[in-house]
Amino acid sequence: MDINIKGMIDMGVAKMRRQKDLESKRAARQLAERQVPFKYLLTVAYDGSNYGGYAKQKHKNTIQNVLEGVLKDVLGQPVATTESSRTDAKVHALNQKTMFEWHQKLPVAKILPQLHERLPGDILVKSMELVPGEFHCRYEVANKTYEYTIAKSLDPRQNKYAWYVGKPLDASLMGQVGQILVGTHDFSTFKSAKATTDTSVRTIHFLEVEEWGDKITVRVNADGFLYNMVRLIVKALVDVGTKKQGPDYVEKLLKACAKPDNLESAPAQGLCLMEINY
Repeated sequence: MDINIKGMIDMGVAKMRRQKDLESKRAARQLAERQVPFKYLLTVAYDGSNYGGYAKQKHKNTIQNVLEGVLKDVLGQPVATTESSRTDAKVHALNQKTMFEWHQKLPVAKILPQLHERLPGDILVKSMELVPGEFHCRYEVANKTYEYTIAKSLDPRQNKYAWYVGKPLDASLMGQVGQILVGTHDFSTFKSAKATTDTSVRTIHFLEVEEWGDKITVRVNADGFLYNMVRLIVKALVDVGTKKQGPDYVEKLLKACAKPDNLESAPAQGLCLMEINY
């Protein structure tokens, strides 16, 4: 066989092999892409008045139950979501974060209007975004902000969103006393018996008490919160603000590192999850 012809044949065979290798690699990559789920992060706002909390429960009407049901209707298959924070019954949220995985890329611009149409008026998906596969909405939280609203006057319109204490409150004193809680501490006193975390140490970055109009708000930002932590803190501050307890009451509670039997939580409806930052 002529050397030039043989060389051309060899080159052709080598080219075919390279082409097959490229096609094989492309097919493997496409298969891998199909097997790696796409992850979506939702920002959800809700009025918790009519719900038994955020987290899914078998025999209760919860935010997660409703949201997953609507996602299933829109996407055609069951959807499991993971939330960044679990709010209690009657607690509200402006920026709850929750995520889910899907086997293919979704048209967000089309999905959002369908969610808005099917969700009840007290639940709103504010945004939906594709996030990296390694992202986790709960474990990568840098800090959260909760706000608690206290009504200074009785107003039926605020019954679902504020706590009417019914006594004069010294908001300035509450703010001063609250500063003892800022920083890294063992907050064992300010947690419910239902708390299941390994440690009660948390860092509060700021605690602000503001009085405006007929309301007082307690705004707390921390790297994380124990079960009922904000509501227990608010109740302690209110006890000081009404002069039921002395100015050193909160400091004594913090140092005790144990919840006394007579420390109750502030009512749930005044609490709202405001922000979650990553």
